[in-house]
Amino acid sequence: MAKSLSPFTKEQLLPQEETLEILKKKGELFIGIPKETAFQEKRVCLTPDAVYALVSNGHRVLIESGAGEGASFSDRNYSEAGAEITNDTAKVYGCPMILKVEPPTLDQIKLINPQAILISALQLKTQNKKYFEALASKRITALAFEFIRD
Repeated sequence: MAKSLSPFTKEQLLPQEETLEILKKKGELFIGIPKETAFQEKRVCLTPDAVYALVSNGHRVLIESGAGEGASFSDRNYSEAGAEITNDTAKVYGCPMILKVEPPTLDQIKLINPQAILISALQLKTQNKKYFEALASKRITALAFEFIRD
């Protein structure tokens, strides 16, 4: 029997399927930004630049029309950054993640879907037990700005 000069086996020389690396898909966030209704509140949680950064990384941002007007950001600024604009407040509160400056009212909490994530100021000392029971009954994960450290 003749000794093979090739370092490969016969099977290795046959055409085979190409194996490619499969990249893990990043989780997609769907973030809702409602218009602030508190007296003299002009802030908004995300600027158009921040929205652009999120959208560029595959996330979706839904903003209530007029949410950035108090901070001198138009709906057009947000739209050009890739955000979706809506007039439907309930649709914004229906997002799985909500970013808000002021604590949501009890009526706004009713609009939030169960097991959503709420990131806003909560002002714990100014809220009553009923407020937190409403959050807990819907199993809302609430992150308070006042407890986020740099």
